[in-house]
Amino acid sequence: MPAVGHPEIHRAPQQTDPRAEIADLQWLEGAWEGEGINGALATEVYSAPAGGQMVGHFRQLDTDGSVLFYELITISQVGDTIEYRLKHFDADLTGWETQKQVRRFPLLSKNQDSWHFDGLIIKREAEDRMSITVRVRQDDGSNERLLFRYRRLR
Repeated sequence: MPAVGHPEIHRAPQQTDPRAEIADLQWLEGAWEGEGINGALATEVYSAPAGGQMVGHFRQLDTDGSVLFYELITISQVGDTIEYRLKHFDADLTGWETQKQVRRFPLLSKNQDSWHFDGLIIKREAEDRMSITVRVRQDDGSNERLLFRYRRLR
């Protein structure tokens, strides 16, 4: 597993979910490219909402241009709110999580251009720009925030 660690999730059990619709994130549809880990190229692609979900994939390159890892993503309608879900894969498609394990990021709050999931923030910065910040727990127990800055390709 690469040294990027694991997304860390903390959620107070009494916290209520904010109301949100999958259509709120329809602007994500399409291909995005930008600066990822250590400044290397990162790409994300999202489909149009269908069946209460948006499906996407992420690719992080290493600084030498090789694939560092992939993610398969869904943003899913869960009752009156949404949840960001993903699974990680090495370049050879070896999964990081167990077969039934999924990393889940429940929506905590939102405003017009910012969606705060538990451990992940998506910000729409302009029609063709966005950023995603992920809180990651390192193997030594420390936390790090990774910032991904994207521009729309199509």
